[in-house]
Amino acid sequence: MEPKKKIIRWGILGAGSILNRWIKGAMQVKDMEIAAVASRTMESAEAVAKQYGIPEATSYEELLSREEIDAVYIAVPHSVHKDLALQAMKAGKHVLVEKPAAVNAAEFEEMAACAEQQNVFLMEAVWSRFFPMAERICQCLEQGQIGQVRAIHSAFSFRAEPQDGSGRLFDPNRAGGGLLDVGVYNLHFADMILNKEPVRITGLASFDTDELHLKVDEQASYISLYDKGELAVMTSGIRTEMPDTACIYGTDGYLVVPHFWKPTQMEIHLGEKVYREERMVEQNVSGIQDEGFQYEIRHVNECIRNGRIESPVMIWKKSLSVLRQCDSLRREWNLRYPFEEEFSKH
Repeated sequence: MEPKKKIIRWGILGAGSILNRWIKGAMQVKDMEIAAVASRTMESAEAVAKQYGIPEATSYEELLSREEIDAVYIAVPHSVHKDLALQAMKAGKHVLVEKPAAVNAAEFEEMAACAEQQNVFLMEAVWSRFFPMAERICQCLEQGQIGQVRAIHSAFSFRAEPQDGSGRLFDPNRAGGGLLDVGVYNLHFADMILNKEPVRITGLASFDTDELHLKVDEQASYISLYDKGELAVMTSGIRTEMPDTACIYGTDGYLVVPHFWKPTQMEIHLGEKVYREERMVEQNVSGIQDEGFQYEIRHVNECIRNGRIESPVMIWKKSLSVLRQCDSLRREWNLRYPFEEEFSKH
């Protein structure tokens, strides 16, 4: 008989749309509880609490003062990730913060330093890394099934249709735009496949091309070059619909990964032969359909139980690397958010 695991008690900071999807994953996980939810407005917090049976709706300050809460999930606009994470860690809470972990590399360096100082866990919520199919893809590459990886193509772009151009995605004061919202999935996927930083990244972005007069990146394409000549060609955007498919090209064949940011299927192309595999997301609660958030949540719970302050999978170095790449692209595009003191100097 397995020993009973310590129950991890969670608090949620934020009440955005991602939260509904994350909670459905949390409901599939045993040995954890969601004790409270907080938002900028009590109405939003109460609505989430009522919908999912969370015992308490409260303010950020009150939630962080609760001693029985072990960890917090931060699901707010990018521009306030750092501040809330620092508040939570200084209150002794473990932190899972939505991607991007911060707006720039300098912010994340401050967050990681705080986690070390406070001896609490910190991880960017790159849920893609914890899917069983992600593990299978890496295994396939390690076994050399398509030979040496030479190139990656990926795109994650959608068309948002606001009534008046308002909303988080369109607001530079909330770090809007395609790169930080969905482009980071491209960059994290390339990191997962090649497991190293590029020697150079460059790209082009579109701004202010229609009646919305957006001051954030509407769409962008960028290329990373690696030390052995590998290339990752990537596209992201918030005003153009594209298939969210990734292709990994090797010297002996290639892989096709539909919905690469939440992978459950893969095609292995070797000459004229095609092998298809799938690892569907398990569903443990009747009537609740999880897209795959349960995997990262289980991982975080185990890290906390084992006294870790850093995930062995989604290490801080990887979060920092992706943010440095974003900083480099934004410098090239002259995209600096109004609240930023300066771009990362890395």
